Amino acid sequence: MKLVESADTFPYAPAVIRLLQGVVYNDDRTCWECLTRYQREIKHYFAGIGIDVYILESEGFAFLKQKDGMDDLESPLPTLIERRQLSYPATLLCVLLVEKLIEHDVKGGDSIRLIIGREDIKDLMRLFLPDNANEAKYIDKIDTHINKLVGFGFLKQLSTDADKFEVRRILKAKVSADVLHEIKEKLREHAKFTD
Repeated sequence: MKLVESADTFPYAPAVIRLLQGVVYNDDRTCWECLTRYQREIKHYFAGIGIDVYILESEGFAFLKQKDGMDDLESPLPTLIERRQLSYPATLLCVLLVEKLIEHDVKGGDSIRLIIGREDIKDLMRLFLPDNANEAKYIDKIDTHINKLVGFGFLKQLSTDADKFEVRRILKAKVSADVLHEIKEKLREHAKFTD
């Protein structure tokens, strides 16, 4: 990405625009450098419209989040940051992948990147199949949920192997430990009713 500056344009405008488009990762070197260099100005810019900027340099990504409680204002601000409702299987997949990320981080290793295969993902999900489910049909649907998480930026398909994915660290930020526990409880309850 080439940084374009004019007299009327903020020098950090490209980073602002990229944040509005979604998560910014440190592998986008030019944008990441701009984002970290002007982070104070960028945070100030977004704070004025009720948006928090999270820059997790140690994890290598940044994202936006609408401030909580903005609906309580006398004149509430319109929603800019889209909240996505996930289906039960997609939510379950997110929880399982966050647990894998945590496990990967605890073990340590050569890479901070967690790479997981399509079949490994299916094996994780297989453990949560309802007893009366048609396993082949259910397993085939997992590809749909994998693709949905790729679309959300939680998984990144490797260019070298279409059946391998990097679990993006943004997933850990979106599903905190408290939220993870809460979701797991809800998933247990849901499983009781689907049996």
